[in-house]
Amino acid sequence: MAETIAQIIPYVPQAAWPVILVVGLYLYINKQRKDTKNERDTDSLSIHDTLIRHGFQIQALKDADTHKSDVLDDLRTQISTMNVEIAKLSVSIDNLTKLLEKK
Repeated sequence: MAETIAQIIPYVPQAAWPVILVVGLYLYINKQRKDTKNERDTDSLSIHDTLIRHGFQIQALKDADTHKSDVLDDLRTQISTMNVEIAKLSVSIDNLTKLLEKK
């Protein structure tokens, strides 16, 4: 490639060199811009995917927390009901004991 360019250089008029340099610089800058765009797009997509995944994970954690809260509320209600029933049973056993002691 370098040999081909070295052979062509003597045939290029001096007035054409500024145009060649400008075109070469333009092509180089365009390539750099495309490379930068590709890197930026890849990074942006990666960040986007990570944010979406984290959003789903946060929602799953919130749902799990809500479920646990509901289960705890149900357990509290059941324990309260059991305490009332145990108290009733205790009173019934006391009454039965008193009745059996009288006989």
